[in-house]
Amino acid sequence: MRTKLLLLFLIAASQSVISQTPITSGPDWTVTNLTSNFELNYPNTIVYMPDNTLWITERVGKKVVKVSASGGSKIEMLDLTGQVHQSVSQDGLLGMTVHPDLYADMNTTTNNYVYLVYTYDDDPGVGVSRKFRVARYTYNSGTGTLNSGSAFTVFDNIAAGNDHNSGKIKIGPDLKLYWTIGEFGKNRTGNACDEIRAQYLPTSSSDYSDYQGKLLRLNLDGTIPSDNPVLDGIKSHVYTYGHRNAQGIVFGSNGMLYSSEHGDKTDDEINIITAGKNYGWPLIAGYNDDSAYAYCNWSNYPANCGSYDANSCPGSYIDESTSAASMTDFQPPIGTYNSTVASEPTGGWLTWPTVAPSSINIYEGGLIPGWGKSLFIPTLKAGMILRTKLNAAGTALEDGTYEEFHSGDERFRDIVMDPDGVTLYAITDNNKGTSRGVIMKMTYSGVLLSNAKHNITKLSLTPNPASSNVTLTFNAITPNLSVNIQVIDLQGKVLMKENNVSNNSNINISNLPNGLYFIKISDTNSKELKTKKLIVQ
Repeated sequence: MRTKLLLLFLIAASQSVISQTPITSGPDWTVTNLTSNFELNYPNTIVYMPDNTLWITERVGKKVVKVSASGGSKIEMLDLTGQVHQSVSQDGLLGMTVHPDLYADMNTTTNNYVYLVYTYDDDPGVGVSRKFRVARYTYNSGTGTLNSGSAFTVFDNIAAGNDHNSGKIKIGPDLKLYWTIGEFGKNRTGNACDEIRAQYLPTSSSDYSDYQGKLLRLNLDGTIPSDNPVLDGIKSHVYTYGHRNAQGIVFGSNGMLYSSEHGDKTDDEINIITAGKNYGWPLIAGYNDDSAYAYCNWSNYPANCGSYDANSCPGSYIDESTSAASMTDFQPPIGTYNSTVASEPTGGWLTWPTVAPSSINIYEGGLIPGWGKSLFIPTLKAGMILRTKLNAAGTALEDGTYEEFHSGDERFRDIVMDPDGVTLYAITDNNKGTSRGVIMKMTYSGVLLSNAKHNITKLSLTPNPASSNVTLTFNAITPNLSVNIQVIDLQGKVLMKENNVSNNSNINISNLPNGLYFIKISDTNSKELKTKKLIVQ
């Protein structure tokens, strides 16, 4: 293993040290707990809904619950105790995503679906055969709950692990499911004798044995999309590979998919996901810099793997410089949270520079000075929520710095943005910190941007889906605001334009073919205010 000190110095210089004073401790911020300690049973995923409620999956509790964003008691929406298997620190009820039709209109009876990821025991009573399932449930607007009898299995019988399951899921603007599966913590601690399979690809379209360490892309019924990448001659659910533990994914309004991923001892990653790309693990961690990391495949040494030691290798390391030579589709991260270092760390995991990113979300609210388009990353080991700003195009970090937005002694599990542009909500684990198993509410009360007087706080399209006409309704700080609108297809082509559109206006879309579109509204100075998905059918 070699170190290239000059290269790492340049990388480190572009990523300044995280501040030691959290932004939320300043006078412009108020932080409160919406729930009492242990109200949530190891929450995993939080989703903001248009009725001002927060929907949450409980990994250990095996329930979907909701809490008013204004405060209030927990309401049970779905109990999956009979379906979910949970026995270790990273299995149970995990990711959740809501169909855009339901998000657009919570009274809809069309596509009023919620998709969940959980682990189950495929062979109960004979040890544990841990598997993944993606299940779809129907939302009942009358009861405000998910119909337990509506369960539809989208995809299952996929191996899960006792560690690093990832398990986050999103519906993209293309109406496909994007699902992260970790590498199950192989090649470390109690799994040291098991080889990491993140670089192994399916041998047929029905070969699901090597979906670990991958990001999958599925049709909403679980089938393989026709435009998925062909990898090693095979088209499968695999969209990208070479991942370690990608516990967070989020789409920006530009359609880009961002992910947060655990490093090992170094190089936690922020990635932009591109179809067919190889993200390196375990042969490359972080940048292809040949520094501070080399892969020791403990499974090659069965006589020694039972005595795993993170600071040694019983045989030969595989150097990044060797592995990178044949990795033609390698995709480097856009950031590593200051965890790229010159020399391999020693000692225990608490001393390593990794922060253990647990999720990711994007701020595009346009109200808070200096934020622009920013990524927010809650962390587990570092006990903080980080903010880093993207460039205007969203293709890179603006300057590579990471602001300590909020910190404590908690393990922050997930974060979501309120459409009001000034409020964020975070959930915490139950096993560490002052605030355990809670929802934290963080609200900005400082000076807003000078052009924020035209900001749109709420935007709805009714009906959605629509066939011939759609009504545009918005809440604006400026009374009687008129806006300009564009209707844009998935390729970014502007199909319709209308100027000086007032609130509650009726838009004729009868000439649009069936499909998914974006309606973008801007003020008369062309400042983008809000974008909303529209389904034409």
